[in-house]
Amino acid sequence: MIPSELGHAAVWWGPGVVILLLFGFGFMRLAQYWMEKTMEYRRYQMESAFGITRQYIEQFLNSQRSQAEALSRLAGSVEQRETRDGFEHQEILIALKAIHHDVSRVMREQPEAAPAGRVG
Repeated sequence: MIPSELGHAAVWWGPGVVILLLFGFGFMRLAQYWMEKTMEYRRYQMESAFGITRQYIEQFLNSQRSQAEALSRLAGSVEQRETRDGFEHQEILIALKAIHHDVSRVMREQPEAAPAGRVG
């Protein structure tokens, strides 16, 4: 009796189980496809975001580089100008310090002589 009942149950339930397995497999493939597309879209979004960020960073670095080059050129021109003018400026400062030192020494030596020169 068990084999006949088993055969009878297989006839009734067999096609339903096969259809259920086919639907399950189909839904599983559909879920995998949906997950792959979602991951692909997220990857595309991340690559786009990284691309935009990279572009902004490159623009920022290029602007920094051009500013550094401009400052370097400016500093080079100032240094060239200062080499001529700088020596003259230093010579004038040395002369002024020497004159100040001499005037201070003269004033210390003759403290009474300075007021006597005034006519009042």
